[in-house]
Parts: sequence; C-alpha cells; structure tokens
Amino acid sequence: MPLPAPVDYVAENSRSYLQYTEFNKSPVHRVRLACIISMLEKSVAPSGGKVLEVRCGTGNIAIPIASLGYEMTACDIHAPSIGEAFGRNPFPYLRFLCGSLGAVHPAEYKAIVLTEVLEHVPACRDMLAAISGSMRSDAVLIVTVPNGWGVTELLCRPSYALKKIPGGSILVKRVKAMLKTEDLTTGNLCTPHVNYFTLGRLALLFHACGMEVASFSRCFFLWPLWETFLSKRGCPSDWPESDFQYSQRLPPGACAFWAFALRKKQ
Repeated sequence: MPLPAPVDYVAENSRSYLQYTEFNKSPVHRVRLACIISMLEKSVAPSGGKVLEVRCGTGNIAIPIASLGYEMTACDIHAPSIGEAFGRNPFPYLRFLCGSLGAVHPAEYKAIVLTEVLEHVPACRDMLAAISGSMRSDAVLIVTVPNGWGVTELLCRPSYALKKIPGGSILVKRVKAMLKTEDLTTGNLCTPHVNYFTLGRLALLFHACGMEVASFSRCFFLWPLWETFLSKRGCPSDWPESDFQYSQRLPPGACAFWAFALRKKQ
C-alpha cells in the first residue's frame, strides 16, 4: 500500500458544494466528502465521464458532487432514503434510483463511489468483486471505510448489537436523542456495522477482488468519538481541526477512517 497522501482540513462553509449537503455541519463528514471529491477531481474532470454512487443514502455525497458539474447516478436499496434524496435534488444531471447494484451498469462510469458501505454488508467481498469485475479498466473506485478497531468503532459495538434485535434500532434512536446526538449518515436505522476492518484486512480484500490502491488518506483520531455520541453538545471550537492535524502525524492504522482510490490491477 502506498504512503498516505496529505489531506487538508475543511472548515464549515469553506467550499461551494457544502451548501448542498447536511455534512456541512459535521467536521468528520465534511472531510470525508472533501477526500472523495479530491480523489474524483484527480481522476475524472466534470466533463470527462459519468460518476456512480452505490448505496447513496439521502444524497449527502451525490448532490454536492453533482453541484460541481458531474453527470451523476446514485442508487440505494432503501426506498425512503431515495425518496428524501429525490426531493432534495436540484440538478437535472443527477438521477436517483431505488435498487441494488444490479439496477445500474458500472461499466458505463469513469468513477464509482462506495462510501461507508462495506462495513454494513455481510457479503462485502462479493459486492466489491462484482463492482471490480464490471467496471472499466480506466475507471476509479473511491472507497471510504471506518477503522473497525479504532476507539469510536469499539465503543459503538453495543449499539450495533442492539440494532440486530427486534426493537433495538428504536432503542438506539432514543438513546441518541437523550445524548443529543445527530446522525447525518443514513435514513435507514436498521444498518449496523457487521465488518470491522484493519488496513491489513482491507489490503487483502482489495487484492482478492482484483484491485490495487492508487492513493489513500487517513483522517481524525478521537474527534469522531465526540461527534458520534455528543454531536450537539458544545466543545472547544478548535478541537476538530486540532484532532485532524494530529491524525496526519499518526500511523495510518491508528486513525478513525480511511479513503481509498482503487484501480483494477492490470
């Protein structure tokens, strides 16, 4: 795996595309979105090809990407999320589809985005292999994944276990309301994490699916812990950026999440 590429911290309202996403309110998700867009811009110009997002949720990634001029298709299997995304979409060159990977044709796209998805999918290897096997040889696959053995993920595991039992998702939602936590990532409450990745496991997964890492970035250390459990409570205003800058000096395996630009092995 190559050395991690440096990443800039992204402040609230500091990019034009942030006006089109709820992620503007979240340091973690702003930086994740910025990583995706940076990798996209280095691989595909807005006029140079179509972009696909798989498991797009409510459109917080797809809509800001489309605002930059990309012709975009985004799909998800959760109909309420697609309905919300469709209602928020102001761009005629962005279309939302309700369906699985079989509803789209990856070979039509120069870039495919799969962000915060693999940790939710039991058959993640099959999913990644299906994308790799059907995408163009010159396309890029942009993947983001949380560190499954980072502090935040370890402390979230009881909530993931609750979501697997009847009524558990409702209980988790109530606890989050008590903690004043805001979840911006999905409209689907029944999506616990089932895979806990390390960099080593991801490297093996990518290799097994015929992919190689062209570049990757790592972001944050402890700030995601606060944002996950206490996102609406006050904290020092410089803490998110300080934590981010600290993460850029840490070994990649210690950071909270990773972003990868993947190519098919030639």
